[in-house]
Amino acid sequence: MKVFFSDRAFASVLAETTEKIKTETGGLFLGKVVGDSWYIVEAIDPGPKSVFEVAYFEYDKNYTQHLINKIANLYQEKLELIGLWHRHPGSFDHFSSTDDGTNAKYASMRKEGAISGLVNIDPTFRFTMYHVARPCAYRKIAYEVGDDLIPDELLKYKTPDRFYDLMKKRLSGSSRRRSAEPEYTVSVSLESFMEFILPQLGNECEDPTIENDISEEELQMKLTEGIIDDLTFMVDTVGIRVEAVIKEQFLVISQETVDKTTRIYFMYQQEKDQIIFSYGDKCYQYHSGLFQQASIKAAQEKAEQANAEQANAEQEKAEQANAEQAQPDKPDKEKKQKGLFGTVKKIIPFRKDEK
Repeated sequence: MKVFFSDRAFASVLAETTEKIKTETGGLFLGKVVGDSWYIVEAIDPGPKSVFEVAYFEYDKNYTQHLINKIANLYQEKLELIGLWHRHPGSFDHFSSTDDGTNAKYASMRKEGAISGLVNIDPTFRFTMYHVARPCAYRKIAYEVGDDLIPDELLKYKTPDRFYDLMKKRLSGSSRRRSAEPEYTVSVSLESFMEFILPQLGNECEDPTIENDISEEELQMKLTEGIIDDLTFMVDTVGIRVEAVIKEQFLVISQETVDKTTRIYFMYQQEKDQIIFSYGDKCYQYHSGLFQQASIKAAQEKAEQANAEQANAEQEKAEQANAEQAQPDKPDKEKKQKGLFGTVKKIIPFRKDEK
C-alpha cells in the first residue's frame, strides 16, 4: 500500500504548514483509491474559521465541505474525500485520543478506510503517513510525490464543452438541479437495529471486571479484529452510519441523532480471552459476527411471523365466506316484509275519510 501526491497537493501541504508555522494546522485530501494505491490530487486548506493553537487544531467544517464540492467538480473524474492531515508540535508523530475519534470517523466513510498524515517540524519538515483501517487501526505507509505518478485521467479537468453541456441541461431543467442541491445521506437507526436483534443475542452476563495486563496497541488490535466483521456488515449491508472510537479500555460505536446519542461499548477480558459488550444497562458476551447472525435470525423470524399472520387472515376470510354461504335467505324475506310495510305506510295517509 502506498500514497502518491500530485505536485499541487504536496505543495498545498507545505504552503499551509509554512503559513501556520507556529501553530497546529491541517487539511483534507481529495483523490481516488485504486487497489492499494491512494492518489492524492488535491489537498485543501482547513478554512478561515478553523481553530489554530500550539497543541490543538479544529477544521472549519462548513468551509471545507463547500470547498470539497467546488474543487471535486472541476475534474473529469470526480474526486473523493479520502483522508486528512494535520501538524503536531515537536516530534510527536503519534495520534492523540482526539485524533483517534476524527480518524475513525473518516475511516468509517469508506470500505477501504482512510489515510491520515502527521507533519512535524523537528527541526525540518517531516511527514508521516498512516492508513486507517476501520474502525481505527493504524499502519504506517510510504509516499511519493510527482504528477508523473498519478494516472492521467485523474489530473484532467473538465473541458469547456463539458461545462457548456452541463449549462444547457440545467437551463432546460433536465438535470432537475441535482448538482445544486445538497446531498444528504440517510442512515438506518443504530438504536432500531439493536432493538431488532436484542432478542437473538442470548443470555445477559454480569458486569465484567476489566483487568488487562496488555499493551494499548494489543488491546486495540484485539477489539478491532474482534468486531470488524460486524462493523462492516452494519455499515455496508445494513446502512448504519456510525463512529468507532477507542476510549481507554473500551471500543465505542456511536451514532448521533437529533435528539439522542446511541452507544455500544465493547471491552476485552484478558482472563477469559473474550469480548463483552454493553448496550443500554445490560451486558452480553460477544463473538465475531454475532450481530450479523442475530440480524439474519431476527429477519427470518419476522418473515415467518408475517407469513403466519397472512395465512391466518386468509383462513379467517375463507371461514367467513363459508359461513355466509351456509346461512338461509333470511335477509331477502326481511327485505320483502320491509317493502310491504313501507307500502302500507304510503297508502294510509291518503285515507283521510276513515276515523
